[in-house]
Amino acid sequence: MRRAVGIGGLRRKEAERLAMSKKGTELSQREIEKLREQIAMMKDNLEDFVREHQRDIRNNPAFRVQVQRMCQLIGVDPLSSRKSYMSELLGVGDFYCELGIQIIDICVATRSINGGLMDLDELLRRLIRRRLKGSEPVVEDDIRRAISQLKPLKGGYKIVCFGKRKMVQSVAREMNSDQAKVMTLAQYTCKFTMEDVRVAFGWDEDRIHSCIDDMLRSGIIWMDEYNEAYPEYWVMAFFSQLNSALIMANAE
Repeated sequence: MRRAVGIGGLRRKEAERLAMSKKGTELSQREIEKLREQIAMMKDNLEDFVREHQRDIRNNPAFRVQVQRMCQLIGVDPLSSRKSYMSELLGVGDFYCELGIQIIDICVATRSINGGLMDLDELLRRLIRRRLKGSEPVVEDDIRRAISQLKPLKGGYKIVCFGKRKMVQSVAREMNSDQAKVMTLAQYTCKFTMEDVRVAFGWDEDRIHSCIDDMLRSGIIWMDEYNEAYPEYWVMAFFSQLNSALIMANAE
């Protein structure tokens, strides 16, 4: 029969286990320190790269997006502070502050017509027209970053999606699931009727009326009473190209 392991054997095994654990901890700490050194080196190299290509970053929006994504990959947030070193190197602090102010101006000026929802493409077109000749060009990613900087204002500024439609919301309001479904239903036609909603979702008349009434009160939709028996409801934010002239006239 095999001899049972004695107390001495147990102590040796425990000592071996502790030694292995200590060795593993030392290796982990060594690897972590090596990784920190590599990241620090990458940050230094990135700063040199940004400094060398400052003009291209400011004038080429696609290149600017790529550089900002590189910053995020290694844990550098150039927008964390307007006065941060990397922000100054990139030249994006004042750029996104100015862009955020322009977004607010446009959204506030058009809110009475679209209920605080604007098609993202329409906002981009308006920003491009509004910005001075010679200013840095703007792309969709710039709008997303500028809007993310508006969160402390608690004005409800964010990007929401209805189907394939990307919208900029500029009011502190949460849509319920019924309203979101109706918005998605109208994403291509820009309009709907009570019958469209009933056929699409099988809701009863009270539920449809409740949803539509809430959307009318908030200004998200307008009612066309041309056909009194079957009125149509238009989502003005989706109808951006046709009502662009009206919105610009109202803004003035």
